[in-house]
Amino acid sequence: MTRIKVMGLALVAVFAIAAIGSAAASAAPSYKECAKAAKVGKTFTGKYTDKNCTAKVETGGKYELQAGVGKGKAAKTSGGPAELLVVIPAGVSEEFPEGATVKITCASNKGVSTSSSPNLVSKAVTTFSKCKTLGSPCQSGAKKETIVTNSLSGELVDIEGGEGVGTVLHAETGTSTAAFVCTEVAETNVIGSLIGINSGNVGKISKTSALTFEVGPGLGEVEYAPGKKYTPIVNVPTHKTGGVNGEHFLTSQISKEKVPAGELPSGQKQAVSVKGEALEITP
Repeated sequence: MTRIKVMGLALVAVFAIAAIGSAAASAAPSYKECAKAAKVGKTFTGKYTDKNCTAKVETGGKYELQAGVGKGKAAKTSGGPAELLVVIPAGVSEEFPEGATVKITCASNKGVSTSSSPNLVSKAVTTFSKCKTLGSPCQSGAKKETIVTNSLSGELVDIEGGEGVGTVLHAETGTSTAAFVCTEVAETNVIGSLIGINSGNVGKISKTSALTFEVGPGLGEVEYAPGKKYTPIVNVPTHKTGGVNGEHFLTSQISKEKVPAGELPSGQKQAVSVKGEALEITP
């Protein structure tokens, strides 16, 4: 019986779920809360009259939008199907045709994560259920078809080359974000980091939000042998600050047996719902 051992799947899910890639810049997106405003005498000094900070006034408002993460309680995450995808280059395995994509799939996931000021994510751990690849079950412990990630960390970033806010994730300690076994397939280490796209609480206060991991040919052509190139799948958009070679993406370090040996860029496909403190991400 051979095994797949994947380390470094990010999140927050994640597969991630995946990182503090670099120190937060002053212009980086940040968390804000709608808090009770200070008083001068008996008069509130806030600029909003409601607890979601949507009804603005010149003065006398009971609430104020300010930096913060509420009480700092952990958020709960959940999601449906998730996939880790690896494209096999041409000519490296007789079992796979040119451009074949190997998928590690999980039917659902749930987890926790913690936000902290000004723009950080930590203690993000995700449990994936009903995980398989090439017909074989995948698991990180004794429970069949269940993968539990290591603790992940991250930060909010501006999405490069487009509009919006992303969360960059990687292992909180070391480089491994997850380790699991898929019987009779291969042994694999997945390292690196990736970026998910935030929605639902960008520019507005909300207790619910979403983090979406998308895949595509974000690296263009990659040379895997002298004179031989292929187009891998990675998470898009990539974020070119810190990370591996100045760019955030996952890499699967594969060894035996059905999946050919090598070190290949990988992509995580997943949509995660987040429920927690009433916060706003301010771009």
